[in-house]
Amino acid sequence: MLQLYEFFRKFFNINMNEYNFLNEFKKEFYTKEVDRKHSYNQGRDHPYIIKIGCNNVGCIALKGFDNYETPSVRIVYLFIYEQNAGVGSLILGKLCALADKYGVILELDAIPQKLTKDSISREKLVSWYQSYGFSLEIEGEYLMRRKFKPNKPNRFFTPNVGQQFYRCPTF
Repeated sequence: MLQLYEFFRKFFNINMNEYNFLNEFKKEFYTKEVDRKHSYNQGRDHPYIIKIGCNNVGCIALKGFDNYETPSVRIVYLFIYEQNAGVGSLILGKLCALADKYGVILELDAIPQKLTKDSISREKLVSWYQSYGFSLEIEGEYLMRRKFKPNKPNRFFTPNVGQQFYRCPTF
């Protein structure tokens, strides 16, 4: 384990808290597939598909970086395939619970992904992130940050949200 940690620390510039945070999230939700339809960074990078039960429910890209006094993880990209089903709340709640558990600051840019008549407005998106403890770093900008809350029960992670996605058909 220590050798793997040293590899990550050296090549990805992350500390043990970030490593544990990312590892636990990946164990629970990641597939090893990338979603090529949802690229970012001018199409050069692709997020990993999030799987709950048997269903692909969205995609996410996370990046740990140790350039603050406190370990930090950036949510580079998050897209949920079926809106208004509670899946985004489930995923963000889990990220917040893990951040509190491992003492990790979360940060992201609050930018709506699609500009269609059904997409969420920036104001609603910022408000939604604020309900999870994120705050705008500079008013009028996109960067939001959430400081971890040590030793507090996490009210954000509720496993019953999005529960319909946990059921797999049995044959």
